[in-house]
Amino acid sequence: SYIELERNEHYWNNAETSIDRVMHFVTVQPMAELNRYRAGELDVTRTIPPEAFAQMRKERPAEVRASPSLAVYYYGFNMTKAPFADNRKLRQALSMAIDRETIASKVLGRGEAPAYSWVPPGTENYSQRRFSYAGAETSARQQTARQLYQEAGYSADNPLEVEIRYNTSDTHQLIALAVQSMWRDVLGVQATLINEEFQVLVDNIRRQEVTQVFRLNWVGDYNDAHNFLSVLESDNPFNLTGYRSEEYDSLMQRAAMQADPARRQIFMEEAEQVMLADHPLMPIYFYINRSMVQPRVQGWGDNLLNYHYSQHLSLTAEN
Repeated sequence: SYIELERNEHYWNNAETSIDRVMHFVTVQPMAELNRYRAGELDVTRTIPPEAFAQMRKERPAEVRASPSLAVYYYGFNMTKAPFADNRKLRQALSMAIDRETIASKVLGRGEAPAYSWVPPGTENYSQRRFSYAGAETSARQQTARQLYQEAGYSADNPLEVEIRYNTSDTHQLIALAVQSMWRDVLGVQATLINEEFQVLVDNIRRQEVTQVFRLNWVGDYNDAHNFLSVLESDNPFNLTGYRSEEYDSLMQRAAMQADPARRQIFMEEAEQVMLADHPLMPIYFYINRSMVQPRVQGWGDNLLNYHYSQHLSLTAEN
């Protein structure tokens, strides 16, 4: 039920370490964790339940710590089969018909940022590439989406029928419902929602037999654009869309051969631009790190990876 850590007096920087003991409690339900925090039993929470985020911002604004995260939420296409294999215009039309601002601000409403790129903002030694239509007005994007949809071979008389698969979660369902509605209203797409347990979803995605559009996320474990871009190389086992591009692979290989960080960055940025133009996936939003931190905790520093070492923290005296 908990992990208890004691200070190591033999640590090389022991003189600069303040906290003698740390208790990490295993809490499955985020709301239970928040309730313990509000009761004064916890100094820090790992997250903030979505349903309580607005309330905490209102009641305890100084204790809410929200910052950009090295993670992206996306919808992927099965690029190995019809209707998405060899139909870039259809993929782009579906992407352009999604109102990411509405999803981020109204469906979620917890500070998430709309995603028009694959690599999250703030990634070190990298300048974000974005979809060409990222700055366009909603009405202009929708008009172009309808034109591309027709050029892809679909219309009101011949609507696209597609399945969206997502794993069991209220948030995933709300986003799927929003995307379903946007595709119907803008393009006339008839989307069916399929809710699966996570392992079933992943198994179906890997088999690439029945899955058409699927929801997943990618969370970086080190702060470098390669952590995201390598996922879409043809031979990467985590490339769940089945995307294959000789140009993309070549740019990534050239980036890997560079000893000069500036040249490496250029090749990776070019690779992302190539991939975004191909539309093998649809980034929806970038996550944020969310925690409650008691005022007595000192030394907490927001960061993309959300790492907070107890050796860097201290506690002020209780009132």
